[in-house]
Amino acid sequence: MMRFPISDILNEQECYNFLMRVLHPEGLQCPKGHPLPPDQAPHDRHRAPIVDYRCRRCGAVFNIFTGTIWKGTRLSCTTIVLFLRGVVQGVPTLQLADELEVGYETLLRWRHRLQQMGLEKIPDDLLPDEAVESDEMFQNAGEKGTPHRDPSDPPRRRANKRRGIGTMENDRPPILGIVGRESGRVCLVVCDNTQQATIQPLLESKTRSDATVYTDESPAYARIAQSGRGHATVRHSRKEWARDDDGDGVREVHCNTIEGFWTGLRNFLRPFRGVHKKYLAIYVAMFAWAYNLKRVTADFLRALMVPHFTLKPT
Repeated sequence: MMRFPISDILNEQECYNFLMRVLHPEGLQCPKGHPLPPDQAPHDRHRAPIVDYRCRRCGAVFNIFTGTIWKGTRLSCTTIVLFLRGVVQGVPTLQLADELEVGYETLLRWRHRLQQMGLEKIPDDLLPDEAVESDEMFQNAGEKGTPHRDPSDPPRRRANKRRGIGTMENDRPPILGIVGRESGRVCLVVCDNTQQATIQPLLESKTRSDATVYTDESPAYARIAQSGRGHATVRHSRKEWARDDDGDGVREVHCNTIEGFWTGLRNFLRPFRGVHKKYLAIYVAMFAWAYNLKRVTADFLRALMVPHFTLKPT
């Protein structure tokens, strides 16, 4: 893909104004919560439009990035806005580093920090749906970038060819996906394995106690009915992909929605050309946000950048 840097043609003041609206919707305040008087002049202008103010009440020096993950950064507002856009759209870090003319390792650290915030702010409420589907996807994710100095532990040179059930240990960590049929919301969790003791507690923590769960024949779901939930299984081993159990002419027993969902997640991860399994969960979290929100919002960006802010589900 041809690089097309555009940071030089963007307006730094407009990017500053955008970040101000996102980070401080109620107005700029000092670290102790004292509001900035509208007539107060900046204390330091040498990085304008990023300017420092000194609080008239407590004497604290602060600016637009105080209280956010960007505190102390030397990145320009234009660079931050373009970087945020790239992260939420899934643009590879190498491409962003080339276009923004910032070091790759620097941006990768910032990306991981933003995405970690995204993982931590994932809503923990139950899916509201009466009918949900659940399935797992196995994603190749080794130890990209980790030195392997032990001769007995050489790095993997090509894609993982291991067959069968994946685990975190064999570099094919499973991703549990649960999608609500009515709401369309999805919950994604990177797991160590697909044992029943791992999968069922996660499923129960994400779904209503009276929900009906549709799955394939995986033994991980064998005891769902014991939790009080309804459970219907589509039998892929018999070439069965959908079934009508109640005789109304609608084949409601299937997990085609979540199985089709995996294509989107794989397409999102593919441009990164391998993700370290240590960081897989934070990349998956960003895709879950994108899938559920559809369109970026100021609250979502604030959740990524302001540690104490929590985005409530709508």
